Amino acid sequence: MGNPLALMMLAAWPVVAAVLFSRLDQTKAVIWTVLAGYLLLPPAIVAINIPLLPQMNKYSIAALAATVGALMLRQQSPLPWRRPEGWVVFLAGLMLATPLFTVITNPEPLIEGVSYRPGLTAFDFINGTLAVMLELLPFLLGYMILSSIAGIRAWMTALTLAGLAYSLPMLLEIRLSPQLNVWIYGFFAHDFSQSIRYGGYRPMVFLEHGLWVALFAVMGILSAAVALRDAQGTSRTRHWAVLLYLLLVLFLCKSVASMLYALTMVPLILFMPPIWHVRAAAALALAALMYPLLLWLGLFPVSFFADTALALDAERGRSLIFRFNNEQVLLDRASLKPLAGWGGWGRNLEVDPNSGDYTSVSDGYWIVVMTMSGVMGYVGAFGLLCGSVIRLWMAARQGGIDRWTAGLSLIMAANLVDLIPNATITPLSWLTAGALAGLAARGATAPAAEDARLVPVSRGEAPLRTILR
Repeated sequence: MGNPLALMMLAAWPVVAAVLFSRLDQTKAVIWTVLAGYLLLPPAIVAINIPLLPQMNKYSIAALAATVGALMLRQQSPLPWRRPEGWVVFLAGLMLATPLFTVITNPEPLIEGVSYRPGLTAFDFINGTLAVMLELLPFLLGYMILSSIAGIRAWMTALTLAGLAYSLPMLLEIRLSPQLNVWIYGFFAHDFSQSIRYGGYRPMVFLEHGLWVALFAVMGILSAAVALRDAQGTSRTRHWAVLLYLLLVLFLCKSVASMLYALTMVPLILFMPPIWHVRAAAALALAALMYPLLLWLGLFPVSFFADTALALDAERGRSLIFRFNNEQVLLDRASLKPLAGWGGWGRNLEVDPNSGDYTSVSDGYWIVVMTMSGVMGYVGAFGLLCGSVIRLWMAARQGGIDRWTAGLSLIMAANLVDLIPNATITPLSWLTAGALAGLAARGATAPAAEDARLVPVSRGEAPLRTILR
């Protein structure tokens, strides 16, 4: 799919990474290799196909290039590389073990009318295990390299700068329709009708969907809000301008969910102590983690959310009802293979035996993981993602939390909530989760703070001597 430039850009990205690592320090080189690759390379549906390997798209190529660069410059790391905590090792191991159990429990082909879906083989085990390894690389990079106050501050500053830069092509597409990917890489990444909302266009630039762009804008906005809260003197005027500008751009993206994230979390950042940021983030992370169980047991208030959405916007309400109904169908299917799921080749979806067409759609990342990888895969993936915020909250209860780390926990929480209706999991999500989990682990044993900007748990602005101690 796409023109030759799309594959050329993917193949050339390791060279770009090498240049970044030769000119920047290790932390910034990792950040910009992953972040710029995510924003500038063609959408992830374009990939380089290598035998036995999973598809090498922009996610995996950028993560692999950053990992190689970090290993080559390991001695420049400001913090010692250490073995991850036990819970991280266990959950990562669970993710890596899941493909084996998925293959073992799915040897049979699925034959339903005209539909044929093959059974899983050793190829799927090798391919699936390598795919999990590539997916986990950004988490490990965040855990090892960004897990300091300086690293987290550099990450959030990069998100703000990238948000400002990306706002220019976003505004262009809001005005002209999302065409940049067509002009440069030669294809449209999604259904064009989904880019039309409220009499205008939602930008896509080089991401998979307008929802991905809006969520990235939220990351930039929350980072800008933290910078504003941390600013002093005349610089506050500049930071206010950046925040208001990014909020305007997000409003023009016409994504209701992302606007709700920004409108609820920006005031929390600006007016509440950092410990409340972490508490709110942990509560949202726990809710996202428990959502499938509540839905499975019939304890989630589906009718309330559906009726509320219908009252606010009939079109969005019908869309939400469709999602709930579709999730129930897929949950019923997941219950047939609860341990390790159905695997790939579309085996996790319901199919019409007469036409062979799929009759279900897996929108949310959680239902994708649950149906394809079962409870094992879900506990592994969401345990790491949600556990990073919960682990940070546990560490923060013992001492203090700096403003930047607290703000990053809210960014992670917004992404976790968005994984319920959408599959907006990206290397940025994993990198953020790794940074939070790593800082919580290091802070629990760090003898002294790396940065003076720490605040007590309860109130005030006085610095503490230790990080999350």
